[in-house]
This record gives sequence, structure tokens and C-alpha cells, in this order.
Amino acid sequence: MNKLQPINDRSVIQEEVTENVKNSFQRLIPLCSSLLLLCFSCIPFELTFFDYARSAVGLVCVYYWLIHRPDIFNLFSVYILGLIADVLSAVPMGVNIFTYLVLYLLLLNLGRFFNGKPFVVTWYGFAILSLLTIFCKWLMVSIYYGQFLPFVQIVFGYFFCVAAYPILSLLNAFVQNYLIQDEV
Repeated sequence: MNKLQPINDRSVIQEEVTENVKNSFQRLIPLCSSLLLLCFSCIPFELTFFDYARSAVGLVCVYYWLIHRPDIFNLFSVYILGLIADVLSAVPMGVNIFTYLVLYLLLLNLGRFFNGKPFVVTWYGFAILSLLTIFCKWLMVSIYYGQFLPFVQIVFGYFFCVAAYPILSLLNAFVQNYLIQDEV
């Protein structure tokens, strides 16, 4: 009789474990790169307009990854990025989490419209959605302090955020194209 040769169980299990670990690290790349950009934006400079970079980095990363890779940048990633942004910034705890969750909910409904569109369309979409989220953030911080904060700072922060979108999305696109390997 012809007997089948037994499969080397150890090598099969080792390959499966290696593949699972590799997939887990691939799924963490967008979150880790976003956290790295967020931490880099917190380097203190003597110029006051760099204070607006933190909110721009977080919003751009959430927007970019939810448009281009919602399969690996999920609600958990949005929450962790917001939590770290809250720890690193001077706003009350939970404000950045709330802001990023508002953007997440907006993109949950509108993200399919922006996916696969030219860069200008996604940039305009970011300009509109970030205006809504920055307004929500301003309103939440104003309620926390019991007075309306200066609106000029919010407008300047918004324009800085929209102007920073091409550079930050280019960095995220580099990460997506060169560090994330899709399953074949």
C-alpha cells in the first residue's frame, strides 16, 4: 500500500506563526507611522505657528488612512491616535479623541466618495471635513473653559491644517507604497 508521508508539523506551525506575526505588524504600520509623525510634530520650536502642527498631523493621518486603507486603520487606531494626541497637547483630555471620532464618523459615511478620486478632490474633501471637525474641537474647548476662545487662532489653525495636507499625505503615501505589503 502507498502511504502518505506525514507533514512536518513543526515547519507548518512555524510558517503560520511567522505569517500571523507579519500580518499583525503590517496592520500596525499606519498607526505607528501616524504616532511617529505626531510625536515629531511635538518637537518644540521657537516659532508659534508650529503649535498648530499637532492638530494638523493628527487630522491628516486619520483622514488619509481612513480614505486609503480603512481595512488596517480602524476605530481602535483612531482612538489610540487621539489619546496620544491628548496626552501630548495642551487641550483638555478627550478633546482630540472626540475630534478624531467625529472625523471617523464623517468618513464612515462619505469615505467611499473620496476613495479613488484625484488628489485635488481628496484635498477639497479634507478642507471641508476638517473645517467641521476643527469647529467641533473649538466648540468643545470653549464649553470646557466656559468662554468662547479667540476665533482668529482657530481660523489660522484651520488654514495651516489644510496647507499641511499635501506634505503630510505625501509622507503617508510613502509609508503606504513602500512599507505596507498587500497579501497576494
